[in-house]
Amino acid sequence: MLKLKLKSLILILCGNLLFSQEVFSAKNDKRSLARINKEIEDKKKATAKLEKEQKKLSEEIKQTQKKMVEIANNVKQYERTLSGYDKQLSDLQWKEYLLNRKIEENNADLIKIIAVFENISQVPKGYLFISPSRIDTVFQSSILLRSLVDELNRSTKNYRQDLEELIKTKDEITVAKVSIHTITKKVKGEKDKIADLIKTKKSTQKKLTSEQEKNKREIKRLVAESKTIEEFIKKAEKLRKERERKAKQTKISSTIIRKATGTAPLPVSGNITTYFGERTKSGVTSKGVYIKPRSNSQVISPNDADVVFAGSFYGFKNLLILHSHDDYYIILGGMKEIFAEEGQNLLSGEPIGEMGDSELYIEIRDKETPINPLKYFKL
Repeated sequence: MLKLKLKSLILILCGNLLFSQEVFSAKNDKRSLARINKEIEDKKKATAKLEKEQKKLSEEIKQTQKKMVEIANNVKQYERTLSGYDKQLSDLQWKEYLLNRKIEENNADLIKIIAVFENISQVPKGYLFISPSRIDTVFQSSILLRSLVDELNRSTKNYRQDLEELIKTKDEITVAKVSIHTITKKVKGEKDKIADLIKTKKSTQKKLTSEQEKNKREIKRLVAESKTIEEFIKKAEKLRKERERKAKQTKISSTIIRKATGTAPLPVSGNITTYFGERTKSGVTSKGVYIKPRSNSQVISPNDADVVFAGSFYGFKNLLILHSHDDYYIILGGMKEIFAEEGQNLLSGEPIGEMGDSELYIEIRDKETPINPLKYFKL
């Protein structure tokens, strides 16, 4: 009987223990589930917060770009005005040179006329009375003297007019130089603003660099593998399409609308020195155009575009390759300084570099095929 009671007690205790373990296990499971749910919720919040921050950063970059475009437009207008003043100053300086030469010639004529008068003044006062037989010669001399007086009056009048014109030209040169100096200061002020905005953009962009750094590594690999721009663009185009496929953005590439050519603004203002298809100084056929701008002129992005490459590339010290959003490749070379970086998105009109004293080389490619840039740009 005692054994039976002990067995019953043991069974009861075991049952209670099992029940307690089940209850404990159930509580732990609930706690674990609650913890997992909380972690998932926290991750969702963190992701949402990160996406919100990235969206905010992207918007900040976009606003910075818009400000840069606005200021770049001001600089472009100023540079056009400066080009006008440069031409005006050049014309005035040439006019000044011609007037100085004319005045020198008038001076020489006046000196000759004065020399003749001095010779006449050496004739004795009683010459007519002493030599009445030479009255005809004296009469002829008086006629000559009259013509000399007329010539002297004419030369003196021309001399006075030329001097007045020279003084006026010098004043106009001074005004032109002052205007150039004033506008140059304004350009510098606007470029300083752009420099500050570029720093702001780069600083903001650094917070979104993970994908950009990967892109830079891929571009460096392509550059190392490529020996020509054609080869690089071919590989870059393949890489771009692969990215679109991976990002499931095939709809974007398939629905690209090609803009009518001849609407994009020139990257820089200046005179075309070499046309598409012409022979260059090195004797090869030009696949683009060369433009000679003013020294230190800004260079802008001619279209909304992505920066495919920025840096040195086989003979080009500072080369930019852009993939425009109307699906063309824009190649720009010869800049003193470039502001854009690989992977960045650019707005049309955004400053991307600055010239030195060299020419800007512009090439447009439809995939790997060069086309005449003058059909793409609005001149």
